[in-house]
Amino acid sequence: MTAETFPMYVGGAAYTPDRPTREVRGPGDGAVVGHVLMGTAEDVDRAVTAARAAAPAHRRTPVFERAELCRRLADAVAAEKEDLAARLAAEHGKPFHTEARGEIDAVVTAFRDAADHVVSLRSESIAVRDPAKRVLVQRRPRGVYSVITPWNFPIGVASIYYLGPGIATGNTLVWTPAPSVAGIASRLTAVLHEAGLPDGVLNLVTGEGPVVGNAAITHPGVNAVGFTGSTATGYLIAEAAGGRKPVQLELGGNGPSIVLPDADLDLAAAAIANGSFSNAGQICTSTERVLAHASVATELAERVAAHARDVVLGDPFSDSTTMGPLHTADLAKRVCAQIDEAAAGGGRILAGGGRQAGAPTEHYVEATVVDTVPHGCDLDVAETFGPVTPVVHWNTVEELHALVAASEFGLSGAIFSRDVGRAFALAEELPCGIVNLNEASSYWEPNIPAGGAAGTGSGYGRTGGPWSVEEMTEQQAIVLRTAPLES
Repeated sequence: MTAETFPMYVGGAAYTPDRPTREVRGPGDGAVVGHVLMGTAEDVDRAVTAARAAAPAHRRTPVFERAELCRRLADAVAAEKEDLAARLAAEHGKPFHTEARGEIDAVVTAFRDAADHVVSLRSESIAVRDPAKRVLVQRRPRGVYSVITPWNFPIGVASIYYLGPGIATGNTLVWTPAPSVAGIASRLTAVLHEAGLPDGVLNLVTGEGPVVGNAAITHPGVNAVGFTGSTATGYLIAEAAGGRKPVQLELGGNGPSIVLPDADLDLAAAAIANGSFSNAGQICTSTERVLAHASVATELAERVAAHARDVVLGDPFSDSTTMGPLHTADLAKRVCAQIDEAAAGGGRILAGGGRQAGAPTEHYVEATVVDTVPHGCDLDVAETFGPVTPVVHWNTVEELHALVAASEFGLSGAIFSRDVGRAFALAEELPCGIVNLNEASSYWEPNIPAGGAAGTGSGYGRTGGPWSVEEMTEQQAIVLRTAPLES
C-alpha cells in the first residue's frame, strides 16, 4: 500500500503541484506515514493571492456569523476526533489515548473560545476637544496573516494561537506548518473546509521553513506574521519582516522552577514531574531547570525520581503508555548529549539517563532526573526540550538571582513555597510572562495571556483567549464631523 501524499490547500481546494516530496516516518515505530510536498515561493504566491481575494468578503462578514462559523468548525473537529488523534499519534509520537486525544479537544476548545471572545471585542467612543467631532475607535482585522507553527503541538498551538482567533476576527491566513507534521495539518485543513470554511480564508503551504516560510513572511501581500518556535528562527523571522509588518513571536523557554526551603516537597515533586515529562518534555514552558535551595534539593530530586520511574515510555498506541518517544532523532541525540555533559560535570543521575534499551527507534529517551547539575551547563541554561528534570542547588538569595539571570529565556516559571506572600513577591521579580505558584511551570489554560517577558529570548506579544483576538486585530479611529441641528 502506497503512503498518501499530503495535499496543500489553496483557495479552498486540495492543491498537489508537481513538487519533490519528503518521506515522513512515525517516531513510534519508524513506519512511513506519508509524504509531504516541498512547496516553493510560487506556491506561497498562489496562496497569498487566494487569501487576498477572500479577505474583503470575510472581513465584512458580520461578527456573529463568524462566531457561528467557528462553532461549526469546532463541531466538525469534534466529530473527527478519533481519526485526527490517531493520525497525530502516528506522525508526532505522543500517546494516542491521552495526549493526542487531548490535543484534539484543545483544537475544539480553541474554535469555541474564539467564537465567544470575538463577539466581546469592544469599540469605544473617545472625547475630543472639537465639539463638532465624534470619534469611534474600533478593532479591525489586520488582513492576510502568515502563520508558521511548530511540531510539538502541531494543531493545538496553530488553532489556539492563530487559526481560531484569525478566522473569528476576519483575517485570512497562509499557514506553513513544520514539515514533519504536515500530514495532520493537511487533514485538519480538510476537515475545516468540509465544515464550510469559505474558500481562501485558510490556505496551507507545506515545505521547508527557509523556503515557504520566508516567502510568506516577505511577500508584499502579507500584512502580519505569527510564529511559534525556536528563538533563533524567531529572530530571523523578525528580521525578514523588515519592521514593516506586525510580528507576534512565541519563542523558546527555560524558565526557572524555584523551590524555597519551606516548600511542600510532595506537591512540588508531583508538579515538577508533570511539567518535565508531559509531552515528553517537548513544551516551551516545560519544567526544564529546577532551582532548589540546597537544604531540600536532594530530597526533592529523589522524590521527582520516584515519579520518573513510574513513567511508562512506550508505543504511542498502547493503553499503558504514559510518555511517547521524542519527535525527532536529532532531538533525542541532543537531549542525551546534554544529560551526558551534566553527568560528566558532577551531576548525579537518579532516574533514566538516556535512550531506552531495545526500543523500536532511537527516539525513545527515558524520563530522567539529574541532581547537582553544574552551573552553566546546557541542562542549566539552554532549552532542553526533552523529558529531563535538572536540579540545580543554591544557598543564598543573591545566588538564586544570579542563576535566574544566567538563562536568556523568560516565558514561564514556577515558585514552590508555603509562604504565599514571599512567593508572590519573588514572582513579581521574575522576568517571565507567566509565573505559577505551587504549580508546574507548564500549567496554562487558553484564556491566560502567554508570551515572553520583554528583553528576553522568549519573544513578544500575547496569546490566549481575548489576548489572541486582540493581537490579531488593530485599532482604527474613525472621526465624524457632526452637522449642526436645524433650528
